[in-house]
Amino acid sequence: MHLKIKFVTSDVWDDDPGVDLADITLELGEIDYGARLHERFEQAPAQLTKRFLNALPAASSAVLDAPPRSQYNDDRCLSPLSRPFPVPNPNLGVSTFPRMKAAFDEDDDSNRTPKHRFFRNYSFDFLKQKQLKAKIASAAEKKHIFSIVGHYPALRKALKTRHWLEKQTFRSALLRDLSHHALLQKASNGNEYEEALVSKFLKPYLPYFIWQHRNMRDCKQDRFYAPFRSRIHYERPYDFAVKENLIRLINAAHWHQEEGFAVLDYPRTYLLDTEDIITKFQEDYQLTIVSSFLYHMSKQLEFTFDDDGTLTTDVLRTAMAYLQYHMGCAQHEDIDHEEFCEPLLTPENRHDMERILAGELQFRSIPGYEVLSLVAQVKKLVHEATKVFPDMKIDGMRNMWILKPGNRCRGLGIMIFNDDRKLLEHVDTNPDVKYVAQKYIERPLLIHSTKFDVRQYFLITYTNNLLKVWMYKNCYLRFSTQQFNLDDFSESIHLTNYSIQKNYVKEVRDGGEALPTCNMWSLRRFQEHLQSLDKGFYWERKIYPDMKKNILAIVCASLDGMKMERNMFELYGADFMLTENFRTMLIEINTSPDLSSSTEVTAVICPAVLEDLVKVVIDNTKDKRAGTGQFEMIHSLEIPRVAPYGYGLTVDGRSLQSKHRSRSPLPPLAAACPGPTPAIPSSSLSAAVQSARSMQPPVAPGSTKQPYRITGTSSSSGSSRGSKTSLTNMHLERPRSTLK
Repeated sequence: MHLKIKFVTSDVWDDDPGVDLADITLELGEIDYGARLHERFEQAPAQLTKRFLNALPAASSAVLDAPPRSQYNDDRCLSPLSRPFPVPNPNLGVSTFPRMKAAFDEDDDSNRTPKHRFFRNYSFDFLKQKQLKAKIASAAEKKHIFSIVGHYPALRKALKTRHWLEKQTFRSALLRDLSHHALLQKASNGNEYEEALVSKFLKPYLPYFIWQHRNMRDCKQDRFYAPFRSRIHYERPYDFAVKENLIRLINAAHWHQEEGFAVLDYPRTYLLDTEDIITKFQEDYQLTIVSSFLYHMSKQLEFTFDDDGTLTTDVLRTAMAYLQYHMGCAQHEDIDHEEFCEPLLTPENRHDMERILAGELQFRSIPGYEVLSLVAQVKKLVHEATKVFPDMKIDGMRNMWILKPGNRCRGLGIMIFNDDRKLLEHVDTNPDVKYVAQKYIERPLLIHSTKFDVRQYFLITYTNNLLKVWMYKNCYLRFSTQQFNLDDFSESIHLTNYSIQKNYVKEVRDGGEALPTCNMWSLRRFQEHLQSLDKGFYWERKIYPDMKKNILAIVCASLDGMKMERNMFELYGADFMLTENFRTMLIEINTSPDLSSSTEVTAVICPAVLEDLVKVVIDNTKDKRAGTGQFEMIHSLEIPRVAPYGYGLTVDGRSLQSKHRSRSPLPPLAAACPGPTPAIPSSSLSAAVQSARSMQPPVAPGSTKQPYRITGTSSSSGSSRGSKTSLTNMHLERPRSTLK
């Protein structure tokens, strides 16, 4: 290519005026753009050259090996950017448009933007994200989203096996520290990174199964879409999971008891919050002293007389009179007899009875016939009293009472007293705490001389206007660490809570080698023990049915204060004690029971309880033919939901007014004057009519009102009344006219 430049300069004309004007032509010659390209690259920065050549290997080699200009037929001046791109050499085996991954050197990050560095450090898996979003969309459509507060691995596993997705209610470290792309890169099937990523995707969705703590509040929107919630709300006096409310329901349970269906058996309990209740407790304490004394005397009276005895039989006769008085009060005999008064029981009498029971005092010797007469009278009285006071058989002789704070659980703050004065002093020194005084069972059923109780689970559900009570067929026993002893008030002997007994596991047992170190028995092991006592049928025929009756009695008593909301359920743990005559007595009921696998016994039963709970709440609700595990429905009650504030209620009926409103008859005169109507002679009838007309108010001129018209009928027949005329048929009426 030739380039000619012609120019005229005034400077040349002025310097050399002898020179003729001529065209000054500068011939640059032919330019080889391939060689020029090499020169430009040599002059460019080294980093730019390296990046450009690595990005376009085929293009650069083709440009450098481009043929000369003579091969092209077009004589137009073309810029290097507008020239046709040369065809690469097919022998090189490279692509004309290489991938971006070869455009940068791995060792050179100086010119990379943050976006380029992001794609270099993280490989974004679009396929995995698509699969997760499809899974989330399917779960949202089927309403398979759950939320659990707390550590319940068995419950999470049961829901995840049904393809439910968890929406975490707390922000874990993974959700807080890692980004969406970092979680996606490290996510795999079911690991914690995938769960955190799924929870982040589920943020705008609502859960349809909520497991929460007792003190957590429900969201207002939960009442509209009604998820399955593990909480049943009660009005304050009806929540039987609180000790003070349980006592109120116990006192009102007799209105809801039904023989053979709902029968409550419990130790005598008092809430020491008012003076009246404290007075009743003191009366019960004294009555227990007397009844225990006489029950013991009915078996040992003939052996308590001795020549060296110092006590007269007056205290025995005083105790008999005191017991007879309270038997009469229990049978309401004090209402019919005014002379029915309470005998005086002095502190000296109480002290003498306690010393006789302890074996410190004996009666003076009396003739044998008097001893036999006293023994017969005492036995007869005790036999009649046990029908009125059945607790006499299990009260024992120590008169021990257990004191529990009403606002604490897990056996904290529990104390045992055998003196009512010391017990009340302890209550007075803590006025901010509501205490519950309960009669201690002094004759419990013992296994290897050790006290135990039974932890029984039951479930309440309310779905589709049906309230159902479910009883779990399996249970377990909790033992004390030390052998039973009424002379020692240590908590390791009398309290069976695992939270307390786990602190005494390392202590040496006194004859308790037959019990496991975890202080628990399974139901099967307990049944084997009953078989060894030749009482294997007691569990199926007596103990388990009595548990059902106790639970149903409490649940029926709390129905008035239960707030019926759709799809609610709650799991409870009830504690029962067995007496030596196999009475099953309810001690207390706990909500949110401990379901951790703390021992080898609970590691089996607690996960099974949660798995069967999901079967009842979810599977059986959708399909009535689905199994319920070991949960047994013991009661079902239909409770229709009523709209609040009378919403949607209508009144259908007709008015009781007369058809013609102008005829509004007044009541007859006889109705205004109750009693027998006097007979009026016919001669006086006209005078009565005239007086009635004179009582009518005058009618104003031009008024549309019609005056009343008095009509009367006189009846004369051949009846016994003769020809007397009566005013019973006389009434006031308006003329029949149309009201305009």
